[in-house]
Amino acid sequence: MTNGPLREILAKHRSNHDHTSCTACGFVYTPDLPLCPPVAGALRELSTGAVRPQDLSLGHYTTGRLRAMAREHTGEGRCRRCGFVYSGQVRLCPTSRRIAAELETRGKAPATQPRTGQGLCAGKGSGWTVTSTKAAAWKRAMAACSVCPLLAQCETQLEDRLATGVKVREQIIAGRLFTVTGREVEAAGVDAFAVARGRTKKKQQQKPRAPIPAPAATPAPARQLALFEDGVA
Repeated sequence: MTNGPLREILAKHRSNHDHTSCTACGFVYTPDLPLCPPVAGALRELSTGAVRPQDLSLGHYTTGRLRAMAREHTGEGRCRRCGFVYSGQVRLCPTSRRIAAELETRGKAPATQPRTGQGLCAGKGSGWTVTSTKAAAWKRAMAACSVCPLLAQCETQLEDRLATGVKVREQIIAGRLFTVTGREVEAAGVDAFAVARGRTKKKQQQKPRAPIPAPAATPAPARQLALFEDGVA
């Protein structure tokens, strides 16, 4: 069974009858530390490392469902849904952070900086890729870049890449949009580019109609061969 040792810790380190301490290690609970260290560590590992790959994508959930899930992953001291124990620097469980990133990508929540030293796009790569025909999503990403604390750093790195001949394809970097061929689209031309891209995709999706076969010519009925002519047998 996967995560067996971690689950053994959870089974062993249980609270006493009045929920004031752990029966295995004797740790006394407090409002800030409602779990003993072994349980807190085990829950942290389970919540971050035991997520199945098919559970990692939140794109197929509706916005309403994501917000409902975000409300479930809250709590005092720890997440009441997954058990993640908060710290002074981390006040959201991994699932809650992923939900927030997905909502930001959809434009349903303001862009936030995940951690100090990271850009506003960190962990939200889908919002900075040019793979659809939605100009509004691209504009949100470009606007987020304009106020990102790492904008100057991204601009320098981008210029270095372009100077060496590297093509940036279907990405938004430092507030600049690049097409599949590496051509840069100015901010004023984003809407027109989205329309043109939509037309191209529509043409590619249209299947050519099969030619209608012409009806086969029906041969005229042959005249029956006369077996007897002029009474000759």
